[in-house]
Amino acid sequence: AAMIIHFVAGLASLLYLPFIFTIVLLVIFLSATGLTLGIRQRVADLLILIFEWGSNVTEEPEEPTKDEQTQKEEEEPKPATIKKRHSSSDLRIIKREHSDVIENKLQGQDVLKKKSTVSVLVDDTLDFISAGIESIIEDNVTSRFSAEQLPSWNLLSRTKYDFQHISPKLTILWILGFCFRYLILVPIRVCLFVVGMASMCLIASAVGHVPNKSIKKWLNRRAMLMSMRIFSRSFSSIVRFHDRQNRANQGGICVANHTSPMDVMILSCDNCYAMVGQKQGGILGFIQTSLSKAEHHIWFERSEANDRKAVSNRMREHVDDPSKLPIIIFPEGTCINNTSVMMFKKGSFEISATIYPIAMKYDSRLGDAFWNSTKQSYGEYMWMMMTSWAITCDVWYLPPMTRLEGEDSIAFARRVKKAIAKAGGLVDLEWDGALKREKVSAKLIALQQKLYFERLSRRTSMCNDVTDEDMDILKNMSEEDRNQLLKQLDESDDVDAVIRKVSSFIPEVAQLVTEGNQTEPVN
Repeated sequence: AAMIIHFVAGLASLLYLPFIFTIVLLVIFLSATGLTLGIRQRVADLLILIFEWGSNVTEEPEEPTKDEQTQKEEEEPKPATIKKRHSSSDLRIIKREHSDVIENKLQGQDVLKKKSTVSVLVDDTLDFISAGIESIIEDNVTSRFSAEQLPSWNLLSRTKYDFQHISPKLTILWILGFCFRYLILVPIRVCLFVVGMASMCLIASAVGHVPNKSIKKWLNRRAMLMSMRIFSRSFSSIVRFHDRQNRANQGGICVANHTSPMDVMILSCDNCYAMVGQKQGGILGFIQTSLSKAEHHIWFERSEANDRKAVSNRMREHVDDPSKLPIIIFPEGTCINNTSVMMFKKGSFEISATIYPIAMKYDSRLGDAFWNSTKQSYGEYMWMMMTSWAITCDVWYLPPMTRLEGEDSIAFARRVKKAIAKAGGLVDLEWDGALKREKVSAKLIALQQKLYFERLSRRTSMCNDVTDEDMDILKNMSEEDRNQLLKQLDESDDVDAVIRKVSSFIPEVAQLVTEGNQTEPVN
């Protein structure tokens, strides 16, 4: 028996390396030609069927004894089902009724009917308190910075904590899956990753010495597409591109929602893009230098990182040149867990009047592509991706969007973000992704205050006919004077009394009243 086991082990070791080598060569050939055999998609469909079966697996009841036969007729044994522990990201803990009420009020969607200022303030105060408690229990922001919960277990150890009942059948499947992933998939993927990295750097450096620009551009495109396709296969990526006629071909800025550092790799499997980023040292610096030899990319020094104007000028020069590649930018500025799209930074929307939106939606059933940078290092994340089943993603190229007449960059960014969220089936949120690491900024607080001031203008007579000049005067008041003024104002005061009290704190108001038309009512 020992000799037989030794012989089988030796035979397996002899066949193992040639098998891995053959698979790697086949993948390189398919990547270079842009072909696919469809094996990844078929395996992914089979795995999803297994996961769905695993989510509905039950324990077969034991055969009843003769004494229990009569009880069986009256009461059927209930099969044990999976008990899944839900969280706030996949099942709402509470109904956020008051939060929705506040949102409608601030957006002007409530019924506009004039009421007294006191009644409006009291009513809104209660709603604000209730909405605040709802946000403490479950808010719409922090849940976007954690991994999306799965409807069924995908036989990965890092996701099994959501499922309390694991049957022997699932345990056997997990062992088989573990052996398949670590003994077959991981060695192939590591080899493909090394080959992809080496080919990208070496070919890019060689292409950089080609004197003819048109031939150089063609070679660079073929080399980048081949290298990125090899990279994508090192994670068993399954990417489906939709509406390819909307792709950016020459120049321009492409913007997309951001989930993973692999977003660039996914998009580069179908098109070539110019990269924008800070110059790095070490191996990353070597990669940046190699890429820049073959094509124009924008790498800025650390001293330029805080010089927004200098970076914008370099990007504008790049966009204005139709011979250069389109720039790919992720305006959210951080990775979101692919359930929503958060606020877009306005910088890229100030540079170009035409934007090429791209919507990306990952299927987390075979592997979650979201990178939680606050809990995982880049190395840990890459290893987690290589040991997953596959990375599945749908990409939609949206028609180019142009800034409308009179539209500022902020409104343009919101309109593009809304289109991306709709195309990818994502939730459109106005919150800043920087909340992942920072506190709520003063600008967001001021925006909420402005929205509530506009509500008071609609619902009460307290803020009628308040102009921008009046608001500027009030903003220039010190906080101490403003608090004292609010203590002295009474709702029962008539117009003359209000003007007299305000004038004592703001001399400009007295001057405006004196110079204005006294025959018209002053509010």
